[in-house]
Amino acid sequence: MLGVVVLVIARIVYLGTAYDRFDAAFFTRAFIESVKLGSLYALIALGYTMVYGIIRLINFAHGEVFMVGAFLTYFLFTLTPYSWPIAALYGLAIAFGFMRILEFWRGRLRDPIVLLGGAVVFSVATVVLSTVTANLILALVFSMLLTGVLGVFIDRVAYVPLRKAPRNSLLITAIAVSFFLQNFGLLTLSNRQTPFRPETNINNALSFEILGGTVRTNWLLVTIPVVTMLLVVILTLFVNRTRLGKAMRASAQDAETAQMMGVSVNRVIATTFLLGSMLAAAGGAMWGLNFGSLNQPAIMGILPGIKAFAAAVIGGIGSLPGAVIGAMIIGFSENFLTAIFPRTPNFLGITEFKDTFAFILLILVLLIRPSGIVGEDLSEKV
Repeated sequence: MLGVVVLVIARIVYLGTAYDRFDAAFFTRAFIESVKLGSLYALIALGYTMVYGIIRLINFAHGEVFMVGAFLTYFLFTLTPYSWPIAALYGLAIAFGFMRILEFWRGRLRDPIVLLGGAVVFSVATVVLSTVTANLILALVFSMLLTGVLGVFIDRVAYVPLRKAPRNSLLITAIAVSFFLQNFGLLTLSNRQTPFRPETNINNALSFEILGGTVRTNWLLVTIPVVTMLLVVILTLFVNRTRLGKAMRASAQDAETAQMMGVSVNRVIATTFLLGSMLAAAGGAMWGLNFGSLNQPAIMGILPGIKAFAAAVIGGIGSLPGAVIGAMIIGFSENFLTAIFPRTPNFLGITEFKDTFAFILLILVLLIRPSGIVGEDLSEKV
């Protein structure tokens, strides 16, 4: 690792000496963009690693859930206020998502406090969505709840009936759900690239001086990593400190034994899909903000989803810290690596190949350490 750092520093010094445009500001901006991209991949990778950790399923539909979350956020801040029937429909789904969160602490969905909370949220959401134009924060919160409900719905419809089926059946079903969401989004959401430019101060320009150069960026420099860190901390505290979080860890270790001890494994799995989908929605909204647009639904979730899956495997699939570490590695390999090997008069650069770096890293890690960087060795000793 020290040797790699030395080589990177030597390469930066060489470029800065040979070419005026490769100054400290250039590499600082590349570093910033790498952190932002890695944070986005982390939000998606956490969903993969949570689902795999409990039911050993690679949910290939997760990239499309990320896409749906991004478009829901877009429709909430561009099309509100809605008519009363549409607002009530949205409010019903938002209330259900909120009730599933309250269920974490109350233990059951029919608890009076959970039902009261759902009724209040339904009323408030319906009134808000039918009377005001949602800002980005409100759109993001509602989108996370809506996308979380989508995750629970996917689990209930596609995966629960196959819970005891062979593993290949679940995998094929996940691919089928992915194709369905791609085509459903293409038919109902959009068939073209969609501008994603909400009215928010987050996009305001930000510049600062470093060693005589000017770094020009925006407040997403702070927002994306902070949102990612905050959500990861909340998720980690939930998994480690709450009763349901302990049930999730018990189910991940041995679902059959956990069920015999009174743990509702189906409820735990539904909660996992809820949380993973909410994180994917946050990642989709931040993705739109960072790039200023959303690709058409048929392709938007494919490449980010596969790269996030690679990040989860590189870090150690099933490990929350591993997913974040793997995502950051891929983010830096895409942005910072291309920055230290840019196009020059004597070299064509490697920017065109940046999408391959995640998969090269994945192959190398699987060859050297199949369990991932911080993954647990799950091989059985006999």
